[in-house]
Amino acid sequence: MVFNSLDFVAFIIPVLLLYWLVFGKSSVYQNFFLLLVSLFFYAWADWRFLILLVISTLINFYLGLKIHRAPEDRKKNIFLYIGLIFNIGLLLYFKYFNFFYESFFEILNIFGAESSYSTLKILLPLGISFFTFQTLGYLTDVYNEEIDPSENLLEFSVFVTFFPKILSGPIERAASFIPQIQEKRNTSYGFFVDGLRQILWGLFAKIVIAENCAAIVNPIFNNYQNESGSTLLVGTFFYAIQLYADFSGYSNMAIGVSKLFGIQLMRNFSTPFFSTNISDFWRKWHISLTTWMMDYVFTPLSFTLRRHQKKGLIFSIIITFVLVGFWHGANSTFIVYGLLHGIYFIPLVFSGKMNSSEIVAKGKLLPSIKEVFKMISLFLLIMLTDVFFRVDNVAMGLDYLKRIFSLSIINFPSIIIASTTIITIILIGFFILIEWCNREKKHDFEIHNYNIYLRWVFYIFIFSLILFFGKSSETFIYFQF
Repeated sequence: MVFNSLDFVAFIIPVLLLYWLVFGKSSVYQNFFLLLVSLFFYAWADWRFLILLVISTLINFYLGLKIHRAPEDRKKNIFLYIGLIFNIGLLLYFKYFNFFYESFFEILNIFGAESSYSTLKILLPLGISFFTFQTLGYLTDVYNEEIDPSENLLEFSVFVTFFPKILSGPIERAASFIPQIQEKRNTSYGFFVDGLRQILWGLFAKIVIAENCAAIVNPIFNNYQNESGSTLLVGTFFYAIQLYADFSGYSNMAIGVSKLFGIQLMRNFSTPFFSTNISDFWRKWHISLTTWMMDYVFTPLSFTLRRHQKKGLIFSIIITFVLVGFWHGANSTFIVYGLLHGIYFIPLVFSGKMNSSEIVAKGKLLPSIKEVFKMISLFLLIMLTDVFFRVDNVAMGLDYLKRIFSLSIINFPSIIIASTTIITIILIGFFILIEWCNREKKHDFEIHNYNIYLRWVFYIFIFSLILFFGKSSETFIYFQF
């Protein structure tokens, strides 16, 4: 049941009415209803793993209490290690077992030990990368005494299973989420309407921008051996836009839907293509994953290696981003994707600009020529690296890039003058313009301070674009992770 489906509309309207009119008497009623709705939503997506989600919730709730109540550090460590083994074990088995299994036999074959093998047919539970990272972060925070454990199973269960974020994030932190559901949520017209705005913008990003880009991208990547270098370059451009519009669109819809229930989820994208360096980009791209990796992987690792100075810092960055890449899937392409992004940080480390982050042209209408050059250069680098996010294997990715930089790159890409491509470029231009105008705001379509008539012009115009140019889609790219 994806957000951009009629099934979801039929689901969310009665749920909202019941939530506010029937179960709105207290936080307990609201949380109980949200838990039932969330479990139903997950079961609708894949009922086979509902019991796994329930078991994970119960075990992590219990371990959080045991860690907090342990009378000595040794026992705290034991309960933390049990939690780490359980949660990471879930990921390793369901998501990565076949990858390591196949890799083991391929290594044996390299060394001449010919072996035949068959992979196990392991189904991947939806959202497992998201809810396991939430519970891992929760247990770590409890262990580090950054938060007290939840002693209310109902509240903790809502934290883990809350349906807008269960399938594709954002990866929430207990410290910001649980306090919101400990009190009764009251209806707020401004908050509710702002949620509808984010849903509208996310819907536009997904079914207009991402899906029209996909219609151009898929034929190019599926037949890349027969395309010119210039056409392949066009394909990488549209794929970079597709990936961003698809995932940021989902995130905006998830945040918007959550606001309808009086709950604020963390921002997951902050106009990343207006970044001027790779560090700034990762502060604005998939923010919930990046901050999670920074807090729980990079910070402790870099602290451990601090005596090695810049070498230790570079090693910590590369390990962190290899894990960022590998989090996305059990494929060497994602490892290469993460490795490249880690390598891109090296010049920033040596120049002392690792923490450089800023809003481009803050308080101004237009960026400087220098800022434009930096943004375009970074986008080209990101765009080419995204090839490894799209291809089936590393060899295909390298071959794709090699063909881009062949002599045929000077050929005129005929696809660029196709009517569908021209329309898509115009739509992307509008998309980028709105994001540019809102780059300093809390989300990409924050227009509550506009004149009411202008706001409604925007609503009607965007809704019209969705009706005329929207394409149907049954899934989101990040559902596979």
